[in-house]
Amino acid sequence: LHCTMSNAADSALNEGGSRRVLLLNTGGTFSMRPTDKGLAPAPGYLQERIHAMEEFTFSEMPEVTVFDFDPLLDSADFSPQEWVSIAEGIEKNYLDYDGFVVVMGTDTLAYCASALSFVLENLGKPVIITGAQLPLCEAFSDARRNLIVSVLFAARLAGRPFHNEVCVFFGEHLLRGCRSTKLRALDLRAFDSPNFPPLAKLGVKFSMRADL
Repeated sequence: LHCTMSNAADSALNEGGSRRVLLLNTGGTFSMRPTDKGLAPAPGYLQERIHAMEEFTFSEMPEVTVFDFDPLLDSADFSPQEWVSIAEGIEKNYLDYDGFVVVMGTDTLAYCASALSFVLENLGKPVIITGAQLPLCEAFSDARRNLIVSVLFAARLAGRPFHNEVCVFFGEHLLRGCRSTKLRALDLRAFDSPNFPPLAKLGVKFSMRADL
């Protein structure tokens, strides 16, 4: 897919008001909620939780629109067709949003990130892929921070001359999508890019590598 930008449309998006981010929810651990048969992805649940989070009312946060895929899938059930569906969703909405966040399961997240890096040509806007080791419904979870920071990156990188590409945010690092891999199954820092430095690190402030 070849993403083309209209300068007029892009300027209109960033003129006044907050930036706009489209969140594509494909399923996985992230948006699971308790059911009679255990945890399961639930349509509408992620949007419900976002509306309940005070952080999304802060002035520095963008306007977020959530789109649930149907059905919501565990990433282990992904095939290349799901990667194409994500890419088509981004292409279809490309001129209407400043940045994009893809929420999915972690098992095949790195494969999806790598594939999208090559499918989405000529990107001029950030696509941030994230997931979680623990669902949002748990009292302790990495999902909340991964979600908030991914949305912030999708908004703050928009319009900048660097890192308008497919990236993975997980734990404390923003990684180049085609360089990311899942190294740890039981660690909240599950992803890394062993042969390439992180594009950004999360600390008291964002530490960004604009030279990469």
